[in-house]
Amino acid sequence: MGRLPRFVLIALGAVVALVLLVAVCLPLFLNADSFRTRIESTLTKSLGRKVSIGKLDLSVWSGGLVATNASVADDPAFSTQPFIQADSVKIGVEILPLILSKQIRIRGFSLVSPKVQLLRAANGTWNYSTIGKSGATTAQDADTKQAFPDLTVGHVTVENGRFTVGTQPRAGAPAAAPARVYDQVNLEVKNFGFKNSFPFTVSAHLPADGTVSLSGTAGPINSEDASATPFSGHLEMKHIDPLAAGFVDASDGVTGLVGDMVLDASWNGQQMHVSKLEVNSPNITLVRSNAPKQPTPAGANPEGTTMLENLSVDSAQIKDGSVTLKTAGQAGSAVYQQLNAQISNVTPKTQSPFNVSGQLPGGGSMSANGKVGPFNQANNAATPLDAQITLKHVELGSSGLLPPDAGIGGTADLQAQVKSNGQTLNATGSTQIAGIKLAKDGQPSAKPVQVQFAIVQNEQAMTGEIQRAVFAVGRATINGSGTYQASGPTTAINLKVNGDGVPIDELVAFLPAVGVRLPQGSQLKGGTLTTALTVSGSSASPVISGPVRLNNTQLAGFDLGSKLQTLSQLTGGRIGSATGSGTNIRSLSMNIRAAGGGIQTDNIALDVAGVGTATGAGSVSPAGALNYNVVLKLTELAGGASGSSAPAASAAGGKAALLGGLMGMIPGGGAGGAVAGLGTAGGIAAAVMRNGIPVAIGGTTSNPTFAPNLRGVAAGVGASAGQQLLNGKGNNKQKGNQSNPLGNALGGFLNRH
Repeated sequence: MGRLPRFVLIALGAVVALVLLVAVCLPLFLNADSFRTRIESTLTKSLGRKVSIGKLDLSVWSGGLVATNASVADDPAFSTQPFIQADSVKIGVEILPLILSKQIRIRGFSLVSPKVQLLRAANGTWNYSTIGKSGATTAQDADTKQAFPDLTVGHVTVENGRFTVGTQPRAGAPAAAPARVYDQVNLEVKNFGFKNSFPFTVSAHLPADGTVSLSGTAGPINSEDASATPFSGHLEMKHIDPLAAGFVDASDGVTGLVGDMVLDASWNGQQMHVSKLEVNSPNITLVRSNAPKQPTPAGANPEGTTMLENLSVDSAQIKDGSVTLKTAGQAGSAVYQQLNAQISNVTPKTQSPFNVSGQLPGGGSMSANGKVGPFNQANNAATPLDAQITLKHVELGSSGLLPPDAGIGGTADLQAQVKSNGQTLNATGSTQIAGIKLAKDGQPSAKPVQVQFAIVQNEQAMTGEIQRAVFAVGRATINGSGTYQASGPTTAINLKVNGDGVPIDELVAFLPAVGVRLPQGSQLKGGTLTTALTVSGSSASPVISGPVRLNNTQLAGFDLGSKLQTLSQLTGGRIGSATGSGTNIRSLSMNIRAAGGGIQTDNIALDVAGVGTATGAGSVSPAGALNYNVVLKLTELAGGASGSSAPAASAAGGKAALLGGLMGMIPGGGAGGAVAGLGTAGGIAAAVMRNGIPVAIGGTTSNPTFAPNLRGVAAGVGASAGQQLLNGKGNNKQKGNQSNPLGNALGGFLNRH
């Protein structure tokens, strides 16, 4: 190797050794801590906040000073605790000016594991809003100009930061929600300055194990309000818990996870503009409040309201979402899957076109399109809406569209037009429901039901009016109207249901849907139904009351004669021959009250062709058990219909038939000693014809039983011949202990209940 190369190497080695020696020895001769007061003063003036740092050491290797226990004070209007606190801060300075002339020229900061406290006041302002306010508006002194030429810093980094975000409650309001913590925060800013824009990148770990990354540009810093500083950037978030991350309030009833979100946005200090928003695979549970909406208190400004009030969005999409819908205080839920939604051209003062599609519980589908907006920031539910909604194969019992406690079921196809001005919602449309069930103990209807409706709802009070509801089953139509109150643990209702001359043949397949059970093997045929019912109470426990009347119908397959076998024997079989295998009902009227699964029936008035009339009252238990007491008058067996003037001979024939029945039940009653009691027996027959026979109806709706109470008839006769017969005194000419065969026969018969 030549002399020159060797000399160069030796020289370079000497320089390196000298540099190393200076690097090692310089901190021994230069008291870096002497610059602490100047640095604190300079930063305090620049940030407009009290800055405190601990001992300063010079680190030639890192090209700057290392401060311990550094802190930046908070706005005293928010907190006395530090706004920023760090165990260690690296302050990048120019080494030569520092060594040769003791000039501090700061070129960067690196905060290691800082703790930052972000607070939002009840009026929406943030504690960082006043950062740099005094420093940016006050003329720079000599030290500040030297340390921060044009108030710029070449490089700012944050390593493994921890940000705590909290809110201050309004005066007199409940305590604010717990603060949220965002850790593993890493930030890098280049060419930072108060008066220029600068690029930045930031990443953080969200609560509930989510992540966020953001890159873009920001600045210049707004000297009056740092929160109004312009920025633009690209945001990506993954595994987001909206509630834990603080994007929604607990009162919103939103929980769940969002797979990922991508956002391209810019903020000019007055308006937020979103060019692209994509939300992928959200899996959200929404608990709807059933309490009336409360107006936003005066002076309240929810987080982010300023930006949202001036928000514009070019395009926003939700892809492959899932929403579980629940109602506070009510059991059950509905899960909507494969949700896709898109909205475009969102502005603060106009409506925006949108479309939504998804899969409903039970396999049905939904689609909606229309316009929505302008968005109401204080209450999203009060945002105006104009939409066309189409639902197909909707399972009413599990869809969440109706109160789950109502017991309503069926599969529906629906078309509806929904319009809302933010205060009042109007919904009109029609639906066809297959297998409808309107009572908890009902059975699905074998016939589809067509429904046309018009509803008006007060969005604030959660009250509504059903202006029109027309139920059509074939040619039969029933009209409904009324009001409801959706707040509280269940929906309060006050409805009117009216039907006038409704063809019963059209309703036969529908009757099981409202819990009507006919005797086994029987069916109503022909005739009409007229009713005016009131449905009150709640959807969970409705009370149905009002008059019901049937005219000119037949209970086919129901043999009244066999059910009244005892009376049929008494009349010589005339009841059975009059009714046969079907019971013809000229009219049946009653007042009903259905509540808690049971039915109370009063003022029953029944007119059966060929038999007579019945009046009374009774009840049906939730299990279908019957408990009725009626009085049956066999007027038809006397030869005349109720209200008609039958010939006297026919009436006499009816009495004779009844009397013949009585006598036929007596051994040897056609002659002999019993003949002497004809006069008294005729009195009993007349009493039966006049006063009627008490009948107890028991069993169940599907298998009723009838028990005539002829002892009650005898008691009704009083101290008459009937009592004489029962007491064996009907024939004064009887001798000794001669028995009364009619009395004995009736005595046994009257005990048949």
